[in-house]
Amino acid sequence: MTEKAKVCFVATNRSSCDQIGKQLETLLGQFIEVSTWRVREPFKPELLDNDIFIAGNHSILEHIAVLLPASKKILIANRTLGIYNLDEVLALPQGTEALMVANWEDSAHEKITLLKHFAMDDKLILYPYWLGNTSYPKHVKLAITTGTHPVPPQVEKIIDLGARIMDLSTIVELIVELNLPREVINDISNHYISEIINIASRRLKVAEQSQKLKSRLEVILGTVDQGIIEIDEEGKVALLNPTAEKMLELSRQDILGKFGKEIIPEIENVLVTNANLIDMITKIGNSHYVINTTPILDAMNRRSGIVISLKTTAGVQELDSKVRRELKRKGNIAKHNFGEIIGVSEEIINAISMAKKFSDTDLTVLLEGESGTGKELFAQSIHNASARKNAPFVAVNFAALPESLMESELFGYEDGAFTGARKGGKAGFFEEAHTGTIFLDEIGDASLEVQKRLLRVLEEKEVRRVGGSTVTPIDIRVVAATNQNLRQLVDEGKFRQDLYFRLCTIQVAVPALKKRKKDIPILIGYFANKLYRRELRLDDHVLTYLTNYDWPGNIRELQNIVKFLCGMIGTNETTTIRHLPVYLLEKKNGGDNHSKISATKAVEAIISEFDRLDAVEPLFWVLSELKQAEVFARPIGRLAIVEALTGRAIPCPEYKVRLWLKRLEQGGCLAAGVTKQGSRLTKLGNEVLSFLEAYGEVNKNGKIAY
Repeated sequence: MTEKAKVCFVATNRSSCDQIGKQLETLLGQFIEVSTWRVREPFKPELLDNDIFIAGNHSILEHIAVLLPASKKILIANRTLGIYNLDEVLALPQGTEALMVANWEDSAHEKITLLKHFAMDDKLILYPYWLGNTSYPKHVKLAITTGTHPVPPQVEKIIDLGARIMDLSTIVELIVELNLPREVINDISNHYISEIINIASRRLKVAEQSQKLKSRLEVILGTVDQGIIEIDEEGKVALLNPTAEKMLELSRQDILGKFGKEIIPEIENVLVTNANLIDMITKIGNSHYVINTTPILDAMNRRSGIVISLKTTAGVQELDSKVRRELKRKGNIAKHNFGEIIGVSEEIINAISMAKKFSDTDLTVLLEGESGTGKELFAQSIHNASARKNAPFVAVNFAALPESLMESELFGYEDGAFTGARKGGKAGFFEEAHTGTIFLDEIGDASLEVQKRLLRVLEEKEVRRVGGSTVTPIDIRVVAATNQNLRQLVDEGKFRQDLYFRLCTIQVAVPALKKRKKDIPILIGYFANKLYRRELRLDDHVLTYLTNYDWPGNIRELQNIVKFLCGMIGTNETTTIRHLPVYLLEKKNGGDNHSKISATKAVEAIISEFDRLDAVEPLFWVLSELKQAEVFARPIGRLAIVEALTGRAIPCPEYKVRLWLKRLEQGGCLAAGVTKQGSRLTKLGNEVLSFLEAYGEVNKNGKIAY
């Protein structure tokens, strides 16, 4: 027997792990061995035995990517609602108001959209609610959730739809990655079709008085490219879609109300034995079909009918081909929108407003800003706010493209255009972006020759492949970005003036982080919650330091600092200056070595006292040793402190350490421990240490000066 592939699903909560773990076992258990991993649990080496990891979302992907070898494949799960849990929602009266609850704004809107896909947009009045939202309607007493989420206090009833399941596209992507038999795709497709029909059948019974709802259901079934037939508990045909009529060459009037066995004889055995047909090939009329059946269960889990799905063998082959094409195209998508651009400063609000204003046009937009400010986030948001949002979004980074490959990658090439060219040729980025948006990132790094061809493509709206003689018309919207001064490059002869004026139709300045200091605390909280689902507590000195720091790496650097601190600081611990990365403390801000931190009178009194004793430097190291001992939960006595100071070339007798500890205790910096517990720092002691850390400068010999 072939060894099963090992697949690990990663999420933040247990309910999601259990739900999707069960889903994978049900659908692919004969081929894979499924395990789950909560990111809050410690990383175990045996996790590396898995062949593929599936991340519950992009935040989880970023978290586990740093823990896994680069060779490990990680997929991102697209999630949808488990439709078997919708019955309670379907039973709600027309016009019911409810809050759709989630942790984040985008997630709340996404769930509302998913419900609308089930034709509930006119049944319920849904309002998004997420953590921190205060503008929701306070009179609404009903909340709909997907798993455990905090709800507002006025909510009297909660309908929990359960953790969201993995959708068909991710399941198919996993099948392709593991190179499983292609017929598995058909099985999964049958499963999803059966779920749709089950919910559709129940909706008809719940809303049998609504002719509009019935009409919508018929439209939905009419879009399914498989033949669908419902057999009721009496064995008669209760419903069929237009595809089934066409396949069987029978009219609805001729077939509704007839016994199913008259059309498909094998159905009689299914109704008698309660068994199900799985990929059974049968001949109906002059054609062969692949048939699957799925039971319809009532509220008591009893069979009340069956759903039959029919596919032609040609249809099965076409599905496999379509899946391959779609997976190849899947990379050209924009994942972000304006709701993910976090900030309240005037600078970022103005930039967002400007970008939004021109999103739903075909005008070229030039995004200008330093590296790491989020220009691609703006570009994807512009695309997703435009009429082209369902078309491809193709990103091209000129700084990352080798000069020798730039033209062939941008414009494509014909068969035999150069040595090593792919047989049959290859479409370039511009052709891939047809009907969508092309994002020209770091446009200032394009060579003059490439700029010349770019200008022609942008003006003529047509592209000619390398080695080709024919042109292909293209319909694209252009968004460009640069971290350079293009006007200066034009003056220096490094950038074509005509291309510059072609690109700068609309200019949006994406502000550097140092120009939007008001947003820094908000961004720190956002990244800590998004990446690690936690709060990062900062003392006032650290917040002042980070706010006044220049942030040459902008948002990208801030996000990395948050990752560093979340990995270092315990959930109940407060971040101080000494927890910051060393490089950050070595950076200069406006000519000073450190941000300005003012000392309280109590802090000044302690430092003045030790300055009188000529012991400010020992004071710093004594406090540091006490803090370190506290972090690692181990006691430390006078002799250990003497040894630590000696190791830092600050030799001193024990009586001096005793004197210093006594002064610190009298000054309120230390709380004396019981028996062998040692002393611990008070709030004032931590403030003194933070002040010394902020103003002290450690030289090459480990000495600290003030």
